[in-house]
Amino acid sequence: MVKHGNMFRPYGATWHWRPSLCLADFKQASLSCRKVRVEIFALLTEAAIWYYGQRNARTELPAMIIGEPRLNAEGNKLRIQAPVEYAGVRTHLWFSMDERYRPYLTTEKCDGFLVGLLLLAMRLGEDVHLEAPVSAKLLYNLQNHYIRLLRIQIPALHSITIVPTAFDTGDSHECRGEVVTGFSAGIDSFCVLADHFHGSPPPGYRISRLVFNNVGSHGEYDSEPARALFNRRYDLLRGYPEEVGLDFVKIDSNLLELLHMDYAQTHLPRNIAAVMMLQKLFGRYLYASAHRYEDCRIGASDNMALSDPVTVHLLSTETLECLSTGCQYSRVRKTQKVAEIEASRRYLNVCTRAEAGGKNCSVCRKCCRTLLTLEMLGEIEKFHDVFDLAAWKRARGGYICYMLGKRGYGLSREIFEYANTIDFRFNLPHRVVGRTWAIGRGLVDAFRGRT
Repeated sequence: MVKHGNMFRPYGATWHWRPSLCLADFKQASLSCRKVRVEIFALLTEAAIWYYGQRNARTELPAMIIGEPRLNAEGNKLRIQAPVEYAGVRTHLWFSMDERYRPYLTTEKCDGFLVGLLLLAMRLGEDVHLEAPVSAKLLYNLQNHYIRLLRIQIPALHSITIVPTAFDTGDSHECRGEVVTGFSAGIDSFCVLADHFHGSPPPGYRISRLVFNNVGSHGEYDSEPARALFNRRYDLLRGYPEEVGLDFVKIDSNLLELLHMDYAQTHLPRNIAAVMMLQKLFGRYLYASAHRYEDCRIGASDNMALSDPVTVHLLSTETLECLSTGCQYSRVRKTQKVAEIEASRRYLNVCTRAEAGGKNCSVCRKCCRTLLTLEMLGEIEKFHDVFDLAAWKRARGGYICYMLGKRGYGLSREIFEYANTIDFRFNLPHRVVGRTWAIGRGLVDAFRGRT
């Protein structure tokens, strides 16, 4: 008799099939095979984890490294600079100003260099390793809030980690606590002065210095023409600070050569980075914001200014408070306040066209928007020294058509709303063209699914 598992048959006899016993054998065999497969998979997993761990140990992931700030004298100019490594490149980020600011340059920490290069690191997807102390307050806000907000505004950016070596809690240096604001002589910056210098601000909010930076507003990609325009504009504007007795700090930089990004989408960290170089001097930075609170929002946008009320204060440190101001006013109200400053009639400068050589071209959209607002306010003739009113008259009709076509959007909407409140009448041809343009734009938006 032959024994085969749990089945028996005599020699020469036929098979007697016993299904229940065969099924039990089959289940037992299947369980054994499954157990073997699980054990093999576990071994392979452990081997893969070991292999990739060894590979990562041998090859470090790319990271940006920001070194310790140092001072470098060049004649009557003084540079504060830090070595930077990123994407296989070794270079320096520097900010330059007059030698007389030496006592106030902050080499004890790398706050400004981190803020200035943050966008570049996020664009490259590289973590940032700091070889100098950083403000604890700044690092907390960057890691927990600002990086996330930047990714919402610019979805192409990557989430990164900042790796500090030491923290600065504000006790590494003294600060004079002066109040500063940027001065470009535009409507926003003049409005800040209307409130915080020409007006009656509370103690601690009166502006004591003005700053003028070369970090991208004079050109975003080509540094030499940008620097030439920066110097030309500074010379055109310096008369106002001299008249009112305010120091006009001029800060040059090579930041735009490293970033290569759109200025309107990145202006906030650029300008705050420059001001952070002087944290021994400045205790409060009033940042001129462009849009009303009603129009501000957090979302993907090519205009960083829309988020100012939420983001500006996140770039503060223990010794430098950054505040957004101006969102409480419409552009029309700002223009009205600026028109009341007598000096603005000689220095108002709103044009961003490089071709204008630092002056107002009087025909671009920004110039026309300001001129139309001044016309509605009955103040336009007072600004004949800074605008070509003849050129404005030629461009006026075209701009009104454009503005009426965009009357549902941003600053154009503010002008249109004000025109209605004062019963300012536009010519019928302008209204027809503007309305046609608006309908066409609405159809395009609807087609693109943006309405």
